[in-house]
Amino acid sequence: AFQSGAAVVKLLITGAVGNLGLMCIEQALAAGHQLRCFDLDTAANRCAARRFGDRVEVVFGDIRDATLYPQLAEGIDALIHNASMLPPLTESAPELARAVNVDAALALFQWLEQAAAPPVVVFPSSVTVFGLPGGESALRSADDPVCATDQYTRHKLTVEDYLRASTLPWVILRVGVSVDARTLSADRGTLRQLLQAAADNPLEYVHPRDVALAMCNAASRPAARGRVLLIGGGDSCRITQHGFLSAAIEAAGLTLPRSAHGRARYYTHWMDTREAQAVLEFQRHPFSEYQRELRHRLRWIRRTVAPLRWLLNPLLARALQAL
Repeated sequence: AFQSGAAVVKLLITGAVGNLGLMCIEQALAAGHQLRCFDLDTAANRCAARRFGDRVEVVFGDIRDATLYPQLAEGIDALIHNASMLPPLTESAPELARAVNVDAALALFQWLEQAAAPPVVVFPSSVTVFGLPGGESALRSADDPVCATDQYTRHKLTVEDYLRASTLPWVILRVGVSVDARTLSADRGTLRQLLQAAADNPLEYVHPRDVALAMCNAASRPAARGRVLLIGGGDSCRITQHGFLSAAIEAAGLTLPRSAHGRARYYTHWMDTREAQAVLEFQRHPFSEYQRELRHRLRWIRRTVAPLRWLLNPLLARALQAL
């Protein structure tokens, strides 16, 4: 059980040992919070959790198992609910994805509502709930209309609506495109979808470390409660689809031709993050830092590719067109 302590948030993080969850743990420990962490019981997750030793309480299981909720909820002041399935699995396994993303989330929240002092729920939603951009360059605001365009966005909006109507204190964070140098892989279908988007499609990047900081601050700052906040990197992170996809290709020493892009609109946007930044003070890493991380990780590939760039660039262009 948690120990009592003044000015310390007793925090539950679900989905705690994924890439983002691990960053949340690091941020929360740095802030002095007391942690209970929950994730699936796999060998990889147990290995990842060991690095924190006895600094965190770890519970393993399935978020759909309601018998675990009393143990998870005991004594917490706040919840960061990262446990979810992401695209493309939300679209290829819609029934399982809904059971995890919606049914389990709402069941857990219903349990938390019964507490004498319900905890603050920090829910990471997505910029994609705004639907497809219409070519406008204006920044999205939290009050703009939303539109579900696939299973993933439908799940996010369903949970958002539940929280707004609940008796829980809540913070909804609509997060921009958030990857780091560790997340370079993409299946053929996802890559094809990304390349079908127009080269100039607006995209706002935000570093996962900044997202983790925003989540931890949202859990402990009363000013965030009852707000929908847009979590993007700000001016230095407002780029395009071509700029985003080019980052990894260029870090590997090659060039992504603009002709590789289609003309479709993709459901990413630039966002007005001024309110979120004022409340959560999370913007630390510009897009250029992500580019530097990629260049460092792919430095050996880039050195190997350099003498053959004249041959590999045309081959890359043809391969992308064949997707």
